[in-house]
Amino acid sequence: MTVDEIYLNIGQGIVNAIADEKWNEAKLYIEVVGTGVVSYNGEYFTDNKETKNISVRNVSREIRNWIRELHDITTEGDRNKWNKAIFNLNAQGKFNMEFIWDQELHDAVVQLSKE
Repeated sequence: MTVDEIYLNIGQGIVNAIADEKWNEAKLYIEVVGTGVVSYNGEYFTDNKETKNISVRNVSREIRNWIRELHDITTEGDRNKWNKAIFNLNAQGKFNMEFIWDQELHDAVVQLSKE
């Protein structure tokens, strides 16, 4: 799967999870720790300017695999390290993804792995 296909699948997964409600923007907050453990949660903003949570139950379980694969591709060869990301999507289908390195998260995972 290509990076573009992964982005498309993640975006479609968000749209499917929001379902029929009118919305302007959605955000999926992602963490990848250890050897590919993926967690995520999200929120979206309605036309009425309400903030609502994206039900992770409504997001395809495949999203974890797509995120793992994206992480593998983008961090190959120890470049572009990231353990958090934010996938921003607007209702017109435009998106961006912010990749973040959280040293405190990394240190906590390393510490827990030593215990």
